[in-house]
Amino acid sequence: MHRVMTPCTAQRWHHPARTLFRTQAHARAFNSLSLITRAQDTTGSLDKDNNNDSSSTTEDNTHVDGWQRTIDGLPDYTAEPRGRAKGVEWKLRAKGRNFVDFCRIKVSGGQGGDGCVSFHREKFIAFGQPNGGNGGRGGNVIFEASSNETSLQHIPHTGSAPRGVHGKGSLMHGHAGKDLIIKVPMGTIIREVPSPEKEKSAEDEDEDVFHKSLELGETEAKDKEMSKRWVLYPRLANSLSALPEGKVNYFEEAQAWVAEEDRIVEARRIAMSKKPLVLDVNEHTADGTEFMVGRGGGGGYGNPHFLTTQNRAPKYATRGREGQTRWLTLELKTIADAGLVGLPNAGKSTFLQAVSNAHPAIAPYPFTTLNPYIGTVDYSDSYQVKVADIPGLIRGAHMNIGLGHSFLRHVERSKVLVYVIDIAAEFGIKRKVKGVDDWTPEEDLEQEETKDGESEALKSPQDEDPNAVNAEYSQPFEDWKTLLDELEAYQPGLTRRPSMIIANKADVTEVAPKNLKLFQKLVHDEWAKRRVANPSTTENYDIEIVPVSAKYKKNIVKVTSILREIVEKEKAKDSAAAARKEQREREEEEEALAFKATRRNIMNNSSNE
Repeated sequence: MHRVMTPCTAQRWHHPARTLFRTQAHARAFNSLSLITRAQDTTGSLDKDNNNDSSSTTEDNTHVDGWQRTIDGLPDYTAEPRGRAKGVEWKLRAKGRNFVDFCRIKVSGGQGGDGCVSFHREKFIAFGQPNGGNGGRGGNVIFEASSNETSLQHIPHTGSAPRGVHGKGSLMHGHAGKDLIIKVPMGTIIREVPSPEKEKSAEDEDEDVFHKSLELGETEAKDKEMSKRWVLYPRLANSLSALPEGKVNYFEEAQAWVAEEDRIVEARRIAMSKKPLVLDVNEHTADGTEFMVGRGGGGGYGNPHFLTTQNRAPKYATRGREGQTRWLTLELKTIADAGLVGLPNAGKSTFLQAVSNAHPAIAPYPFTTLNPYIGTVDYSDSYQVKVADIPGLIRGAHMNIGLGHSFLRHVERSKVLVYVIDIAAEFGIKRKVKGVDDWTPEEDLEQEETKDGESEALKSPQDEDPNAVNAEYSQPFEDWKTLLDELEAYQPGLTRRPSMIIANKADVTEVAPKNLKLFQKLVHDEWAKRRVANPSTTENYDIEIVPVSAKYKKNIVKVTSILREIVEKEKAKDSAAAARKEQREREEEEEALAFKATRRNIMNNSSNE
């Protein structure tokens, strides 16, 4: 049998070797063309450089790697970057963006599938029964608690579940839409917030309908509005408008049924919206727990749903309902057994790296850590303690100065607070923070007028009497007081949690030993005052102060041992409280069952009598 090669088949049937040869030849031609073009571009650029040699020399003298030179010839990093430095600037701005602890998302359940208008068609069977299937339910939006997630970066801005499938003939119902599952990390708090989109009132909707009727015509606008809720058989609208006298309009009865059902669904939606959604994915939540935050809309009814003894051939079906829409905010609060709290550059990251396998960024400048890091302390008996490195706090953090709230929210979940204090800190200068210290030009003017009196008041303690300063003033103690004030101002009662103090940088022999003795004395005095002021709320224990050198890993074992003891006590209290709660719920359930049984016996006795 001979194959006849037509032009079309000739294009389809190619020999493999010939095709490979053509491909290689085309590639060589393309590569040679690319080389020629590249050479021309290089030649043109060289000519252009030769023509503009003077201008390029001037630019090289005024800029260093894209940064403008200063008078000393050094790059000015405060100026606007250009060229190569602009990419570096964007990288610096994006530092820490891989970790997201707050976001807002719009979730929308899937729309239900439309019902089908269909009738049974078979040979020798006249007037077949309606057999249109119902539409499928829309997909739900579900949040799933996951211990593998540590950030909210993967959360989309909008989450819309797919819609349900339309019904088909032969009573084939559409299947439900696939649920949209979004995994959220442990420690996430989900809150429902009002929609930023402006909702249209009933007057605005009536006005829109009126304008549409003017644009399309009254009949076309009415048909378009009806098609949003109904699926009509072809040419049914014309037959409904021209019904003979005495014939019942069954479509109006169906509209009344559906309108009543819509009213019930809308009332239920309004009742649910009055109580905003609040979910807490805390440490007691099991991994894989699902929370439905956006319910899918119900599917539409097929025409058999409207079948009655009078109306034997309904030629209409309903469309699927809209899914539930919500605006949610997700706030991540890191869950850990202990949280390291301290001022910037106090050595928190160095300590975490010394006691665990975590590797946070370490550098000799403040705010090296911009995101919380969690490290696990492993003991010889396989016991583990999770320690969170909270970024450095500054004065005014409770007022959201800097990134105060972004850092403070991660302290709330910690069972134990570990204050990391730089014990080698000397007398510091109290810098004024914008938003915390009110400072106006009028105050500067008053200072100049009363310079003599104000100079004595503003004089630092070490200027008055160097010998008396060491007995009353301690910079590490002031740092600790600053941390206590910020935590208490952010959330009252936060400082009453079990805590310990790590006196870091104790290897600085010139300053640390002298500061440590004074710091221990002042801390114990302050702790005694707090215990007397709040005897019912403050725990009856002495706060531990442990001098360490995180850089050289000195005295680390003592810190981890004390930390384990405190964490074990707190976990024992939590388990006892959970057991009491479970027992209380069990007793309430037994009482409810006993009450129902007693009531049932009384009803039976009364009926027998």
